Amino acid sequence: MSRLCAIGVDIGGTHTKLGVVDASGIIRHFRKIPTAARGGLAAFLERIFAEIQHQLELTGPNIAGIGVAMHGHLDQERRGPILCNNTPDLRGIDIKGHLQRRFGYPVVINNDLTAHALAEYRYGSGQGCRRFLCLALGTGLGAGVMVGGEPVRFIEGTPGDVGRLVLEPTGPEDAYGVRGSAEALCGVPGIERLAKARYGIAKTAYEVIEAARLGHDPIAIEIMQQIGEYVGQILALVCPIYLPQRIALTGGTAEAGEVLLAACRKRFLATLGGYYQRLAALAPDYYREPEIVVGKLRSEAGLIGAVVELFGSLEWATHRC
Repeated sequence: MSRLCAIGVDIGGTHTKLGVVDASGIIRHFRKIPTAARGGLAAFLERIFAEIQHQLELTGPNIAGIGVAMHGHLDQERRGPILCNNTPDLRGIDIKGHLQRRFGYPVVINNDLTAHALAEYRYGSGQGCRRFLCLALGTGLGAGVMVGGEPVRFIEGTPGDVGRLVLEPTGPEDAYGVRGSAEALCGVPGIERLAKARYGIAKTAYEVIEAARLGHDPIAIEIMQQIGEYVGQILALVCPIYLPQRIALTGGTAEAGEVLLAACRKRFLATLGGYYQRLAALAPDYYREPEIVVGKLRSEAGLIGAVVELFGSLEWATHRC
């Protein structure tokens, strides 16, 4: 492979994805393995090292470095996580140092939500936007934000914990004990809770999302419309802080498509539409109602975003949106 490329690693709570990503955002030699970090740190690192070594052997000489995306909060130097609820054995580990010593290449570490935003900004639905927000919807919920070509990272590698926004104070608890949070209501457990109540039997979130996408199951459509309304409410709470010009919904839940998107847009406009109309009237060269779209890179966004910074500046010459 002659084109400049990098090794991407996306460490999730359940699975870790690896691949060679070239400077145009194309993934080659994709691999997906169980994370299994609870089996001991040494064993986890050796599995990752072996996978990266295999990727390097397939790649050739033009390696820009190794990029890692992972959930949780990072230390100030972005060397590893200080808080990672789903993989607690990795807390406090200098992952950057381990990789640099083992392979000798430049290494960058990012929060996974920031990686989603980086990927969509450079290669996907965020191209050309000065202010861009990526809302990831999956097992959990969170956001990454780009402003002027730079990710917002003021809280340990993140723009804040959007998943902890409270939508219904008497609602169910999330993994951190917050009642009625965005994550409790819109994450996979929230979808499956609604499904059990509406169908009377257990169904996976994947089944509900797919049925809603195909449009043949009125109960699934109703559930995903409810999730879409919650997502629109979340965006109405977040947008006055970041004022994004475009918003991308990513992650597995976004695969529901237009059913989710239409309900989200409707709730967002009903809640915050007048605010944006006022801003646009006062300063039309700067503000307008944000576009809400489904992200283009889907489940690969974290892997691609892990390596984006290794390919140079993200600043766009012209901001079009």
